Amino acid sequence: MLAVKASRVSKVYKGSRYAALDEVSLDIDAGMTFTLLGRNGAGKTTFVRMCATQLLPTSGRIEVLGYDVASQAGMIRNLISIVPQEGRPLRALTPWDHVYNWLKIRGESNESAKEKSAEILQKLELYDARDRPAMNLSGGMKQKILVAMAMATDAELLFLDEPTIGLDPISRRQVWSAIRDWKDRGRSILLTTHYMDEAEMLSDRVAIIDRGKIIVHGTLQDLRKVIPQNVRVDVAKNGIDPGLLSSYGSVVDTGAGSLRVFTYESAARELSELAIKRNLSFTVSPVTLDDVFVSLVGNAANEEAGSGGADGA
Repeated sequence: MLAVKASRVSKVYKGSRYAALDEVSLDIDAGMTFTLLGRNGAGKTTFVRMCATQLLPTSGRIEVLGYDVASQAGMIRNLISIVPQEGRPLRALTPWDHVYNWLKIRGESNESAKEKSAEILQKLELYDARDRPAMNLSGGMKQKILVAMAMATDAELLFLDEPTIGLDPISRRQVWSAIRDWKDRGRSILLTTHYMDEAEMLSDRVAIIDRGKIIVHGTLQDLRKVIPQNVRVDVAKNGIDPGLLSSYGSVVDTGAGSLRVFTYESAARELSELAIKRNLSFTVSPVTLDDVFVSLVGNAANEEAGSGGADGA
């Protein structure tokens, strides 16, 4: 069974000349964590909001758990839960109020709502703060309230739209652990993020989206094959000709004062020796998902050049 089936889906917001999503087709199997990876404005949130029946496609068709988002939205809403990117907890309500009342609204009994509320608040280390108004909590704790509300439910499909924004490293790992537990219960997850480590830690499959288009998708192993070389060398940008670096491998401008060369071990050693002779700073490391992303999506300069592209998050 498919959790999500998108067929040539486009979205153009009113007043915009550009498509936030441009003929996206994507099949997401049930029982997996599927990640949409992309920069801010790439189209991730637009896709999630359409799948969650908050927006209608301009064209194309989306089915969620076998139901059409346009004509069967009510059926879908009974089966999903979402952590929206723009969501905020209510200032006067406590973490317990948020989770317990949300479960009651979704039809849980008093006993079940109490049990599930306690379980998820403990999992996310919010239990000790369960009776404190949200207005008195840190930004990270407020974000975890939203995650707790979504994950306390028995929804078949969970939408997590950049759920760890604003969280410290410990809190991020708490959320990651909760996501893994959710998946282990046989549920499906559609995650959006621009954090490479998050995608690598959690994903069964990944799609990279840029300017409203899916540019590659597959398993992490599939995506790493996009770059045939196995080593990257970052060399300080000033003082070296990019044309010279291209003789060692594929060159990408990282937009952070360095040029990244994808190459093999023998060429990496030669390039390192060249950098030492020219007194240039450099680093050598294995190719990662971050490298695949940078090689496909480009750098900050390319982003500015394409700023007339897709609107939307």
